[in-house]
Amino acid sequence: MQANNYWSSTSNANNPDNAWIVNMWNGNVNNNNKSNNNNYVWPVRAGEWLPPLFSFENLYRNYLTCRKHKRNTINCLKFEINAEENLLNLSEELQQGTYQPTRSVCFMVERPKMREIIAADFRDRVVHHILVERLESIFEPVFIYDSYACRKDKGLHKAVERLRGFIRQGSRNGRKRLYFMHLDIKNFFMSIDKEILYRIVEKKVGDEQMRSFAHTIIFHRPTDHCIIKGKKHLRERIPVQKSLFSAPENRGLPIGNLTSQFFANVYLNALDQFVKHTLKCRYYVRYCDDFVILHESPEFLTEAKEKISGFVSRQLNLSLNEKHGRILPVSNGIDFLGYIIREDYLLVRRRVVNNLREKLEWFQQRLISEHDGLRIIRYDYELINRLRSVIASYFGHLKWADAYRLKQTIIQRYSFLREYFHFDNDKVIPRNYAIKPTHLFSSVKSQYLHYANMFKGMFMFFQVGCFFECYSEIKAEVQNILGLRSITARTRPVTYGFPVRLEKEYAGRLLRKGLPVVIIKETGRYLGRIKERLPVAKLIPQEG
Repeated sequence: MQANNYWSSTSNANNPDNAWIVNMWNGNVNNNNKSNNNNYVWPVRAGEWLPPLFSFENLYRNYLTCRKHKRNTINCLKFEINAEENLLNLSEELQQGTYQPTRSVCFMVERPKMREIIAADFRDRVVHHILVERLESIFEPVFIYDSYACRKDKGLHKAVERLRGFIRQGSRNGRKRLYFMHLDIKNFFMSIDKEILYRIVEKKVGDEQMRSFAHTIIFHRPTDHCIIKGKKHLRERIPVQKSLFSAPENRGLPIGNLTSQFFANVYLNALDQFVKHTLKCRYYVRYCDDFVILHESPEFLTEAKEKISGFVSRQLNLSLNEKHGRILPVSNGIDFLGYIIREDYLLVRRRVVNNLREKLEWFQQRLISEHDGLRIIRYDYELINRLRSVIASYFGHLKWADAYRLKQTIIQRYSFLREYFHFDNDKVIPRNYAIKPTHLFSSVKSQYLHYANMFKGMFMFFQVGCFFECYSEIKAEVQNILGLRSITARTRPVTYGFPVRLEKEYAGRLLRKGLPVVIIKETGRYLGRIKERLPVAKLIPQEG
C-alpha cells in the first residue's frame, strides 16, 4: 500500500472494512453501531471510537500526539522525514509480533536533584502512547480519585489544593488539632518488580494481543546498548541504588518514559486501595511515590505506617523510605511537592527558590557584564528564550502560593530581567528588542527607523555591508565627537556613515562622553528582499 494514497484511495473508501475510517475522519461516527464490529474498542472518552490497535490510523493518530512537544528534537525530525513509511513498517512489525524497542538514550539531570534519565527513541515513544492509551481505558475506572500523577485533569497543583482542602475539613478550619504523616517509597522506580507489574496488567487485560504487547514493553531492558550522553563525571555522582544499570534482573523502570509514569500508577493502585478501603484513611493524597495521610489521632497514623510498610513489602516487594514518616501537627506545615502547606496559606520550598536564584545568576553572567565603568547588555536570542522559559516555569509554580512579595524581591534583586521583559502579574512578556522581528521591511531605511524608534536616545551602529550607516539626522555633539560629515548617496538615503573596522574606536569615543550605544549587525539571512539585522549589544556608560 502506498502511504501517500492511503486516505484518498477509492478502494479503501468503498471497502466495507475500511469505510469506518472515512466516517471517523469526517466526523460521521455512529455510536449506535458499536456492536457491529468486533475491532472497535470503547475509548477513554465517551463518544470517541478508537481504531484497531496496530492499524496505520491508530499509529498515525498517536504519532501526532507524540510529536506535539518534541517536533524540534533530532529523533523526531529523523522520523518525520519518512513518517508514513516508518509508521507503516511499525504497524507491520506490531501486527506480526516482531516489534522490539530500539536503543534508548541515557543522560543526567542535576535539578531539582541528581537523576538518571533513560529516554526511549521517538519511534518507541509512539508505541508507548498506543499502549498507555488502551491501558488507561481499562485502569482509569479503578484508580482512586486522589491519585494525581500523570493523569488527565489531575496534576501537582490539584494535589496540593486537594491536600489544603483536606486540612480545612479535618481541622474544621483550624478549630481541631490535626496530624499528618508524609511517606514515600525508597528508590521507587528502580525497585519496581516487573513480574508483579505484569501480573497486575495480565489480570485486568483480557485480550492476548494486548498482553503480549504489554509484556514486550514491561520486560524490555533499556540499558542494553544504551547511548550515554552528557557529562560522564555526573554519572559517578548517581548512587548505585538509583541507577537502572545496577538494578537486579527484572527490577526497575526507566525514568523518562510515558509508560513508566503510567505503570507507576498501576503498580501503586494496590497501595491506594489498601489505604482507602482497608485502613479507612479518608484524608489521603498520592503523587507518584509521595503520599500524605491526615488524621486527628497520631496513634492511628503510627499504626497505619506499620501496616503500610508491611503491605508494600509483602504485596509489592517495596520498602518505605526511612527518612520520612514523622508524625507532626499540620500547623508545622507539610513539605509536599515543592510547597510548604499550612492551614491558611501556602509557601514555596526554599530549595525551589534557591534553584531559581542559581539559574538567574547563570543567565546574568552570560547576558550582562560590567567592567571599567561600562555595562554591556547582550542580545543572545536563544539564551533570552531559554531565560523566558525558566522564569515562566518558576513563576507558574509561584503563582499557586502566597508569593507576591517573593516575586517582587526576585525581580528587584535581578534587575537585569527588566532589560528583556516586563511583568504583568504572572505573565513574562518580552520587550520588543528581545524578540526577533518577523515582519518584512520595505527598505533598509524602514528597518533602520524601526530600531531607531525602539532604541530612542541611543546612537545606533547600524551595519550595512562594510559600513555602519545612519538614515536620519544626528545631534551635532555626536557629529563632532565622531568627526562625521553628511553624505549624499544616489542609491540609498544615507546621511552619515563610517567603516565597520572603526567600531571599537568610535564606540569608545561616545562612551567616554557618557553617550550610550547600541550595535545592530547583519546576520547573513534575509527577511524578504532585505537582510536580517539584529541588535547584538547595548553599551551603557556607568556613572562615577
